[in-house]
Amino acid sequence: MQRPETYLPQDDYVITQATYLSDFDQKVATRLYQPLIGPVAFALYLTLWQEVTPRPSLSDRKKHVRLLDLLHVSIDELFTARVKLEAVGLLKTYTQVDQLGRFYAYELYAPVSPDRFFSDDLLSVLLYDTVGETQFATLRQDFQLSPIRRDSWQDITSDFLDVFHISAQALTDPPIAVETAKQAVVQSEAPKVTLGNGEGYDWEFLAQQLANSNLKAGELEKYQSAIYQLAKFYGLQPVDLARYIEAATNVMTGELNLPQLRRNIEQTATKQEHKVAVQPQLSTKVAVADTDAALLKDAKQMSIREFIVAAKHKKNAQMYPGHNEIQALLKLQQRRVFDDATINILVDYILQTNDSINQAYLDAVVNSWLKAGVTSPEQALVQIHEFVTKKPARKSTRPRANRRVETRPAWMQPDYQPKKEEVTPEMKAQLAANQAKLAALRKEATDGNHS
Repeated sequence: MQRPETYLPQDDYVITQATYLSDFDQKVATRLYQPLIGPVAFALYLTLWQEVTPRPSLSDRKKHVRLLDLLHVSIDELFTARVKLEAVGLLKTYTQVDQLGRFYAYELYAPVSPDRFFSDDLLSVLLYDTVGETQFATLRQDFQLSPIRRDSWQDITSDFLDVFHISAQALTDPPIAVETAKQAVVQSEAPKVTLGNGEGYDWEFLAQQLANSNLKAGELEKYQSAIYQLAKFYGLQPVDLARYIEAATNVMTGELNLPQLRRNIEQTATKQEHKVAVQPQLSTKVAVADTDAALLKDAKQMSIREFIVAAKHKKNAQMYPGHNEIQALLKLQQRRVFDDATINILVDYILQTNDSINQAYLDAVVNSWLKAGVTSPEQALVQIHEFVTKKPARKSTRPRANRRVETRPAWMQPDYQPKKEEVTPEMKAQLAANQAKLAALRKEATDGNHS
């Protein structure tokens, strides 16, 4: 998400708390939430809890610059950290403009209990995708309670009135201070983590399709966010979605098996991939603007799952999206940094030069676009064109051989002529003396051999 122009370093903020934060809550936040939101957002969360007061007032305003200095981040990084806390239900943000200017109110919430965290489809799936299967299992075991109580044990626990004595009048007519405390010390309910409210999807028609099914009452509302994500990602209409839900409903209990629903939808989508007609390749002579228009139309009309299948088939009719690619795109959609059409443009861009979508490369492009302020498919195309235009021409990496030229000595030259030197009388005398010594040595050697 792009930072609004109204969110500035010089703006004021106040902090309030809607719940209490215990030591165990901090452990839950550290182990389960920090992998999702990252170190900056987690540091912001702890900083706000350290600064909050039990009874805040609008006069307790501070500048965003204070948070920027404490966390050593920019205003854009602060905004990103804030929205991450909001997305996972740890923070609610309100804003207003009064006589002193604009201010933001940050309302803090404690993390949900571990059992609620792991039963929440969005939180648990995001944690699984972030840390992997092995670490996910370790975290689940760390918070798993293992009672050793047996049915044969006798319960001898004392009741309240067995230990404490309170008059009947005090119970039927509590003191005013007690009644006041009931209303004063109340925690707000933690905000639900959702993909959105599903506006535009015909939930009423879906419920009508399931009216005669075995689905238990309340199951559709219970899993609405997860069902909406599947419908949005795979582009399912209520009639088709109802058929999948009915197939994943337990016949005996009427409960919806959400993992089975996911598997059924993905398996059907995989089988249908080979039936999708391969779209003809566009002529290379088509103008860029026309190509963009056609691509934009497909990106806005097709679901992410449909789009990646079509993009793969454009390259080769036998190609298909892998499980890791589907999970990477689901994870990106859950982060809600781009709408579906922009994600489709991203898919097309990556598959132009790659046969598959790699998580690391996907994250690199996403962060690059976020830094550039991309918020729509049109802006994504502009960003792609600007990158291609600015990309320097590839230079040849072939090393140039440094040819070593050796100089031949003069005597190796074909036209070599030795220099003639004049012999002086001194040189002649020295030569005669050397010859006399050599003759004497030879004579001594000869005499020695005969003796």
